[in-house]
Amino acid sequence: MAIVQPIAPPTTPSPGDSPDPAGTVHLWQATVSSATAQQDTYTVVLGTETLEARVGVMLPLLVPGDEVLLTRTGEGRAVITAVLSPSAAVPWDDRPIRLQSHQSITLAAGSATLRLTAEGLTRIVALTIEHDARDLVDIDAAEVRIN
Repeated sequence: MAIVQPIAPPTTPSPGDSPDPAGTVHLWQATVSSATAQQDTYTVVLGTETLEARVGVMLPLLVPGDEVLLTRTGEGRAVITAVLSPSAAVPWDDRPIRLQSHQSITLAAGSATLRLTAEGLTRIVALTIEHDARDLVDIDAAEVRIN
């Protein structure tokens, strides 16, 4: 059995580390106060400060009252990286995830991994609708007459 031991952080910076404080990333807890029409930019409240923040990961649509983890660089850019606590006003299960054409989701169960793109998901949904329609009406055996 392995025993986990804490490791002291190195006292000298790594070669890729930036000595410039502008490259430093800070993490903050913030509350979503509003969303834009495009649903990819949010206004968040961080203490007494109000910031415009973009979502940096794939998340369901956020609503006012969501507690989020906010990454803020030295340049003042704000990016939402996680939801810490969803608002009770809108249940988590009722929120859609917008998947754009260049994005994909990965589902993993045990040793099996499935990567689905937006196009692939669209095809699966279309195929399901087609099969459901065939179950309702026997399209293959139907005779169609056009007068």
